[in-house]
Amino acid sequence: MQMTDFCNHLYNESTDGYIQILKLNEKNSAGERTIKIYNTRNDGLREIVEVLHNESDVFLAPNTMYLPKRRVENIRQFRALFQDIDCNKLGFEKAETVYMIWMLYYDGKVPKPTMVTDSGQGVHLYWRIENAPYGALNTWQELQDYIYYQLKHLGADRKSTDGARVLRLPGTINSKNEANCEVLYIDNELEYSMYDLREQYLNYKPKAYQLQVQETKKVDSRVISNRFFNSYSLHMERANDLQTLCKLRKYHMTGFRNMAIHCYAYWKGIYVRDSYELENVVMELNSAFTEPLKDTEIRAILRSVPKAIDKFIAYEQGRRSGECKRVSKGMRDKEGYWYKNETLIERLEINRSEQKHMKTIIGTEEKYRRNNEKRTPRNENGLTKKQQELQDLKKKIIELKEQEFSNREIGRQLKISETKVRNTLKK
Repeated sequence: MQMTDFCNHLYNESTDGYIQILKLNEKNSAGERTIKIYNTRNDGLREIVEVLHNESDVFLAPNTMYLPKRRVENIRQFRALFQDIDCNKLGFEKAETVYMIWMLYYDGKVPKPTMVTDSGQGVHLYWRIENAPYGALNTWQELQDYIYYQLKHLGADRKSTDGARVLRLPGTINSKNEANCEVLYIDNELEYSMYDLREQYLNYKPKAYQLQVQETKKVDSRVISNRFFNSYSLHMERANDLQTLCKLRKYHMTGFRNMAIHCYAYWKGIYVRDSYELENVVMELNSAFTEPLKDTEIRAILRSVPKAIDKFIAYEQGRRSGECKRVSKGMRDKEGYWYKNETLIERLEINRSEQKHMKTIIGTEEKYRRNNEKRTPRNENGLTKKQQELQDLKKKIIELKEQEFSNREIGRQLKISETKVRNTLKK
C-alpha cells in the first residue's frame, strides 16, 4: 500500500517523538470544518493511516514533536526537507513540473528528491535526511529556503516551508478536485546529511576544515560565523532576547509594545511560516503584557510580516547565488527588517543591567565586558587567578603576623622575600 511505503520512507526504528496527523471533517450546519488530530508514535502510525485510507483531506507532519502539540519549538526530529509545489496555479502540468525539477537536479541547482507525491493539485517533494534534533533548526530552515528559492518559479509555496508543516498524505483524496493523492516516485536507498547539503549548496566551509581551524586555533571569523552565527540564528536569538527582556520587566512593556511586537513577529516569522500559527505565537506574548495591545493592532502589525520574510529569503538566497553582494556596514541595502543593536537598545530603552541577560542585543560596553571576561577568566568572587593568589597570600601573612612572627620569619616560611611581605602588608 502506498501509505505504508510513504511512512516507511520517512519513519523507521530511529524515529523518536510524536507524529501528527490531521483530518479535516465535512462542514457542519454552521458551514465550519472541524479538525480531528491524531498524535502517534512510529509504532502506531501505520495502523492509523490504514483507517484513513481513501478519506478526504488528511495531512501528516514529516517532522516529529517531543510534545503532542505541533509547533516549531516542539520539534524533536527533523526527518526530511520538503516543498509544496502548486504548479496548477502557474499552468504547469505535474509531469512537466517533475521533469523541470529533475533538470534542476542535473544542473546542480537542487538535490535529487528521495520521494515525489501527487497532492491532487500539485506535487510534494521530499528529501529524506539523517534525523537531526531541534538544535539543527538553523541549518534545516536555511536549506529549506534555498530549495524554495530555486523552485519558486515552478509554484513552490513559502507558507509550506516551516518545520511544523503538514502535507497531504498519499492514499487519501483532495476534496478540492476529488483527485487521489499518491506516491509518484520513491528512492529508499537515498538519504542525505544536512551538513553535506549545506557544504554543497550553501557555500559553507567543509566540516573537516572547520575542525582543523579550531584545533590549530587559527581563528577565521568567517568560518566560525558561518558555522554558528548567521542571519537565521541571529533572528532566533533576538526573539529569545526579546522574551527575556519582557520577563525581566515582568511584562510591563507599555510604551514599547508596538516595537516589541513588530520585532518579535518578524523574528519568529523567519521560522514560523504558517500565518495562523504565527498569529497565535504573537498573541501569546501580547496577552502576557500588563497592558496588551488590541487584537486588531496585532493583526495590523502581522500583515507586514509575510512580505518582509519574502524579502529576507530573496536577499539571503540571492547573496548565496551571487545575485547580490554582501551588505554595507550600515545595512542600508539589506531586504526585510534589519535593526542595529544601537537602534534596538535606544527604542526599547534596554539598560546595561538588562543587556547582561541577553545574547545578541548588547551595546559596546557590554560587548567589551564579555570580551574581557573571556580573556581574563574570573572565579565566583569576581577575581582573576592572580588576584585570588595575592588575596590568599595576604591572608596567610596576616595570620602569621598575628602570631608575632617577624617579616623575615614569615618570608622564610612562605618562601618569599622580606620586602614582599612588607609590601603586601602595606597594601
